[in-house]
Amino acid sequence: MAHPTISYILLTYNQSVTVAEAVQSVLAQTGTPLEIVITDDASVDDTFAVVEAVVADYTGPHTVILNRNAQNLGLSGNIEKAHELSTGDVLIAAAGDDISLPHRATRIAEAFATDAPPLLLCSHAYFIGPDGAELSGKLHIAALYDTTDLTKIARSKALYIGATGAWHRSLYDSYGPIEADAYEDLVMGFRAALEGRVCVLPERLVKYRLRFGITPDDYYDMGLAKFTARRAYSYTVNAAVMRQRIKDALKFGLTQDNAVLKVLRVEAKKAALGQAYYSGGFRQAALRQPLLAMLILRAERRQMRKFRRAAQTAKQG
Repeated sequence: MAHPTISYILLTYNQSVTVAEAVQSVLAQTGTPLEIVITDDASVDDTFAVVEAVVADYTGPHTVILNRNAQNLGLSGNIEKAHELSTGDVLIAAAGDDISLPHRATRIAEAFATDAPPLLLCSHAYFIGPDGAELSGKLHIAALYDTTDLTKIARSKALYIGATGAWHRSLYDSYGPIEADAYEDLVMGFRAALEGRVCVLPERLVKYRLRFGITPDDYYDMGLAKFTARRAYSYTVNAAVMRQRIKDALKFGLTQDNAVLKVLRVEAKKAALGQAYYSGGFRQAALRQPLLAMLILRAERRQMRKFRRAAQTAKQG
């Protein structure tokens, strides 16, 4: 089967410290020349200036398209902009704080050129800290690496390492743009699982930076106000993801009584209760969903205990 055309989309936002290395890693991709779309979501720092400086010195074979949004569109809006600007059959996603290994595009193109191509591909990754040093241990657990059970995938808040993802354009076009506040990996991964066309490459093709960017792996070492804001935001994301997954499941053709849709509706109710916990109205909402409310209450009390222990440890240290 012929290799599909590839667009490499690099999404940037307020990542001036790391973006030069991210851009350089994309420009250094080996193999067939690529279309590279770098779209900055109206960064308020000098991220886009750094991008422009790196690209200005580039003389290689890849075609580079630069874009800076006039106003912040959010992650889902910036992904939609990348789709509008790109032309490839397959879109390889990258962020302004992660590093792609030079052969990443080649390996992904090969996987999409098989007789039974996936609609979404993810891989393993090296985990690095803010300083670029490699971190050890099992640092990330995500559903698509371990299961094809659609009910488990529907419930999961981690489907794959987003920095390793690539998807066929048709997966985006057939289901439509992603709802605001939802993360693309939690939506595109579910769509591909619905279709039964997910490929997991057991190779490390990306250096994935933790404790940096919009989704740090650990938020127990911050102040109380920032911690609670982060918890509240996590429920906003979950609510958006579940709304999108329900729409996608119905578009795929699942019936109203399907077990997957039942799971999604429960998760949507839990996300709404979590939002109420932090925004007010939790008591009233809990009267309508007492069992789910108890789960949320216990979960948030557990999170607060972890935060206080971490804060105490930091104070003693």
